[in-house]
This record gives sequence, structure tokens and C-alpha cells, in this order.
Amino acid sequence: MRLIISVQANLRTTPVGRSAEEVLRLAVLATKALDPLYPSLKDWFALPPSRKSRYVPIGEREALIEQMRRDIEKDRRSFGDFEGLGASLSLANVNNDRDWREPGLAVLGIDPTAGFNKFRLEELQAFGMEAPDLMLKALVELVKIVRPSFACVDVKSRTPEKGLVSYQIDRRLYQHRQFFGWMGFVPAQVEHAQLPDAHAVHTVDGLGTVIVSVPGVFDPADDAQVDKVHRVEMDLSSYNLLPVTDPHFKG
Repeated sequence: MRLIISVQANLRTTPVGRSAEEVLRLAVLATKALDPLYPSLKDWFALPPSRKSRYVPIGEREALIEQMRRDIEKDRRSFGDFEGLGASLSLANVNNDRDWREPGLAVLGIDPTAGFNKFRLEELQAFGMEAPDLMLKALVELVKIVRPSFACVDVKSRTPEKGLVSYQIDRRLYQHRQFFGWMGFVPAQVEHAQLPDAHAVHTVDGLGTVIVSVPGVFDPADDAQVDKVHRVEMDLSSYNLLPVTDPHFKG
């Protein structure tokens, strides 16, 4: 029996330092957009900086801003006051360490400094038959708010035969390009006819296109599904829509 351990949308943006207030504004917009998608995505809490700290609710504006400012000062002491150093915020739909280990965990990360934003769901079975639609809708909403230059979705599964399998680590097609995975976003208008192997394409408010590679829940341990994702990635590469991460390689 397969078990989907986690799915994570990675939304890439141009790295830039943002203030604590700006990051909180994005986080509030994101959590409000996620709220109606599933009952357990209603309440969000900032991850505590230490074991003795509490999980701060997203509604406690001043406490969150102060926490982010302390984190910036800590980074400044550790790494120096380099240009672009700014705030970041990690949130979860739980407010204690015990629930962190329960199925149905959701994690949202906003990090403009690194240009890396994420939305992760743990043990996808906890979200039932709605899981594929939930992930698609969440990605579309986050694209509208974060406005990434690229987004992809990694999936980790476990099977008795293959053990733990991650698409990003174990099954990706290219080592010198970004992977695309289960679904993702490109900042271009793409027609379904251009990606005949993709399951679906969705235009997002003139920002670009969210593309779903395979229907249902993608299992990176399934060779047939992986082959279909690879064909989608080859087509994206041919349109120069799969960013190169190592320019020393070609193809």
C-alpha cells in the first residue's frame, strides 16, 4: 500500500529583503485565501523560535512583527548586515508540538530574502478525496498573492517495495533544470495543445499558467506517472519554461 508522505509547492521569487510588516501582510493574505479551501486551514500559528516559546496566532500582529524583527537581528549578528536581509515567516495549522506529528499538518513559509516560498501538506490521505483539488486551488491562490517567477510541486511517497521516494531527489528528469513535478506554475500563457501530455492547464489572472501534469494524486513511485511528468517537463523545456539551474549543462 502506498502512502503519500508529503506534497510541497515551492514558489520561487526574485530574492529581495522585505520588512516584517510586508511579510506579515503577505502571510495574512495567503492564510485568508487558504481558509475556505479546507476546514483545517482556518487557523494559523507562527512556528516558535525556541522550545520555550509559544505558537503565535496569525492575528497577533504586534507579537509576530516583534518575533520577525528579533529573527532579523539574530541573522544580522550571524551573517552580517548584507543588502537584501529581510523578514521571513513560517506558519502551521497547529499550535502545539503534539499536533505537529499528526496527519493533516499544513505548513506555509514566506521568505522573500531567499526567494523561496512554500506550502506543504503532510500525509495527504488525511485530506481525503479532495486532496488533488485542494492542492490545485491552494497553488492558484498562492500564485496570485506571491506572484512567483516559477513554481513546482514535489511529492514524497512510501511503498513496501521502494521505501521512501521523492520526485525531486529520486525521480526528476533534469539535474540542471528546475523540476516541475505533480503541478506547477510558469509566467507565460500556455495552451493545452502545447502540452498534450499534461492533464490540465489553468490560466491565472493574466500572471501565467498553472499546469497539472497528472490527474489525481501523483505517486513518484509509479513509473507510468513519472514518465508522464517527464514528458510534460520535456515540453516545458522545449519552450524554455523550465529554468536552468546549472548553465554548464545543455539540454
